[in-house]
Amino acid sequence: MCWVCDEYGDGTRWFLNPQNYARFMYTVKRPGDAPKEYGSDPEAQSGRILGEIMTAKMQDPEKFAELVKKANQRDMAFPKGPIQLAQTVTLDEAKEVCDISYPIAAMFCLCRHHVRAQEETNEHEYSCTGLGVGMFKSERWPERYKGGVHFMDADEAKEWLAKWDKAGFMHLLMTFGASPSGGPYMGGICNCSYPDCLAVRGRLDYGLELNALKGHYVAKVDYDLCNGCGICVQRCQFGALKFEVVKDRPNIDQFRCFGCGLCQSGCPQNAITMVERESFPALKEVW
Repeated sequence: MCWVCDEYGDGTRWFLNPQNYARFMYTVKRPGDAPKEYGSDPEAQSGRILGEIMTAKMQDPEKFAELVKKANQRDMAFPKGPIQLAQTVTLDEAKEVCDISYPIAAMFCLCRHHVRAQEETNEHEYSCTGLGVGMFKSERWPERYKGGVHFMDADEAKEWLAKWDKAGFMHLLMTFGASPSGGPYMGGICNCSYPDCLAVRGRLDYGLELNALKGHYVAKVDYDLCNGCGICVQRCQFGALKFEVVKDRPNIDQFRCFGCGLCQSGCPQNAITMVERESFPALKEVW
């Protein structure tokens, strides 16, 4: 298992540990009240760090390398550090999360709002998934929860995630601060695509590993079943799939594979399987 599981999984994968789904209930504040340290929340701190790194990449390559190296240190990850932790999961893993978390709600995507100026104002437009008690304060924070939220039970949430998976969106688990036990608090499942997703962009474009950890699986092609249709290549968000002209078949670079499973779920020939990352000695520490 990954280092997050070793530290916070309590014998299982960290996102299947119920302790990481608990959080102190929010206190009710009077209208206009702000936290004592305004902007100290996870999203604000991560945003400031990313902004500094983006500026350095354009203006000061040496400083950029130093900032990225610092940001990738494990003690920078929540709940102890200022960077939000996220990890790629397959559709099946995301469905397991639905059996643990409550409440579950569909909500608008903040990334697509920033990147594409796209507003999602109702349940027919929402594309992101919120988890836990934070959903209960949606009416008090309209700037974050545009148009409110749409609550779902576990079965509805699984169908919701399957819909986005079919459309070609991968699933990214997001943490937001700490749970009472001291572990990371599971706050959402983003249905992501490149270049919309700020977390994935942080990893692929700037090398920020904690923004989007690789998942526990990698994809593998069975060439006896593959007919070379190329659908898997179209669905890969991470540039791990290339189509080989000579073989007329796709090739997966497992070092670049994040284990989202989009290639597997979209393969009409069932020619792709998801294999545990740790079964490959060269990949077991590549997160």
